[in-house]
Order: sequence, then C-alpha cells, then structure tokens
Amino acid sequence: MNMKASDLAKLAQGELRGNPELRLSGAAPLETAGPADFSFLADAARAPEAAASKTGCLLAPEDSAELLKSFPGTVIFTKNPKYAFMLALRFAEKELRPLPEPGRHPSSEVASTASVGQDASVGPFAVVEAGAAIGSGAVIGAQCYVGRNAKVGARSRLYPGVKIMDGCEVGADAILHAGVVIGADGYGYISPKGRHEKIPQLGRVIVEDEVEIGANCTIDRAALDTTVIGGGTKIDNLVHVAHNVKIGKRCLIMAQAGIAGSTVIGDNVIIAGQAALSDHITIGDNTVVMGKTGVMSSLGPNQIVFGHLARPRLEAMKIEALLGKLPEMHKALRRVLKHLGLEKR
Repeated sequence: MNMKASDLAKLAQGELRGNPELRLSGAAPLETAGPADFSFLADAARAPEAAASKTGCLLAPEDSAELLKSFPGTVIFTKNPKYAFMLALRFAEKELRPLPEPGRHPSSEVASTASVGQDASVGPFAVVEAGAAIGSGAVIGAQCYVGRNAKVGARSRLYPGVKIMDGCEVGADAILHAGVVIGADGYGYISPKGRHEKIPQLGRVIVEDEVEIGANCTIDRAALDTTVIGGGTKIDNLVHVAHNVKIGKRCLIMAQAGIAGSTVIGDNVIIAGQAALSDHITIGDNTVVMGKTGVMSSLGPNQIVFGHLARPRLEAMKIEALLGKLPEMHKALRRVLKHLGLEKR
C-alpha cells in the first residue's frame, strides 16, 4: 500500500493537520500502529490514549482538535473517523488482495451454451454448466460450480468452492465466501408407509444484489416456489436457511443461526448468533432476535426478543436474573412452609 496523508484526507473529506506528504504503507490499531501506519479514533473520550500512540496518521473526530494538541503525528479531523478508516481499508484491499485477472483458466470447464460476461474471471477447475450466465466483471473462484441455467450477476465474487445449483440466481455485487451452497434440496419428506420418502424440491433460490454470505452457509431451494435473500442482507458464517424462506432487505444474520422452512423475515431484521426460528412464522420489520433465542411463533415489527423461548427482552432479562435466585427462594419458601406447619415430609 502506498498512500499520502493528503490522499487519505481527501478520501475522508477531512481537515489535515501536519504533514500532507507523509507516506502511509499500512493500517493498524492505535496500540500497535507505527510511523508509517494510519489508525482511527472513534470517540474523543479516548484522545489521551490516541495521543500516546505511535501511529503516523490519525483519523479523529472533528471535536477532538484541542484534546489532540499534543499528538506529534499527522491528524485528519473528519465527521466519521471509523467510516473514513473503512474507506481507506477498501483502497488498501485493492492492492493487498487484488482480484484475479479476467479470463478462463485452462483447467476450467465452461459449457458451450453458457454465457460469460466481459472481464469476468473463471478460476482453476471451476465448472460452468449449460445455459448458465456469468455477469460482466464477476469472479468465479477455483473449484466453484455454477449449475445449469444458473445466473451470477455483474461484479459478484464467488470465493473458492462455492456451489450455485441449477436454476438459482445471484444478483450483482454479491459476495459468497468459500464453501457456500446455494440451492441444495430443501429438507422435505413424507412418511405414508412407515418410511421417509423424499419430496422433490423443484423450486430455486434468488440472492439479490449486494448480499454477502459467509463461509459454509447453506441456502436451500424451495420445494415449488423461491427461497429469497433480500438485497443488502449480510449473512455470517455457518448459517442455514431452509426451503421457501423469504428474507427481506438489509438484514443482519449472525453465525450458526438456523431459519426453518417457509418463514418470512421482514426488512432490517437482526438475528444474532445461534438463534433458531421455527417454520411458517413471520418476523416483522426492524425486529431483533438476540443470541440463542428460540422463536416458536410470529413476531411483529420493532421488537427485541431474548430467551430460550422468545419473550420481550426486558421480561426475559428479569426471568434470567430470577433463575439465579431460585435456590435462595426455595430455602425461604421451605422455611415459611415449616413455620406454617405445611412442609411436606
């Protein structure tokens, strides 16, 4: 990475104090940053800690100028230092983790009826089946599989080992990390004669634009209709989304969450780690399901729920607090019963 402090100030739309020609070669936390690094201060209250940092360039809040007057390095005062830091990391990422060169690797297999867009990259041992369409600038990593009539949108990136099964679609500017499977069969069986018989899963999956799906997630195809991941939704590693699920836009779903079949999730919903949602329920817009919460029935919009069985957060917190007092309460109850002569022997 090679950036001048003045370039960083322009990117951050901030006011620079210090050396505009300072060359920056890396990014690091305040505690470990060196003279060629840039770092950020999110909260002016941490200014004394930042003043002791050895970072060469500091992105800082606009209201921290007086607090940082003793800082010896270059400072860029900006409205949102953390956001500016993220923009700078994007710049650095292009140098440190460049995209593969456009074109098809000789070991890849691309069907004659498949369409591969301009500047797209198809990596080693990747397979693109008949009728599939790869958008312009998309990256299909090593050992990826794009099934028959599947689609991958423009500028989307499939990391190594991603599988897009037949007929499924991934929108533009999506990121799918290693091991993601889009369009495995949904978990559907019927037992008419004392044995489990598979229900054919003939639907598909649509992943809309700007979705990111973490490593080893599985998104099952619908039985007859469509499983949908709404635009701008971000899914952490090791999440399972069952068949016929509809997830709204801009949702955040954390690691090891599980969403059972035919559940409908609104926009801007947050589902924390290891939460479990039952089938055929609805979660309203802007609702938060906290970690390890089990949701067995539908929830309206704008709620925060927590607990082994989902309850309103404050109610659940009170119950959790009381659980630790149960032994003491039990002893007190026995004393009362003994005093009243009602204790069972």
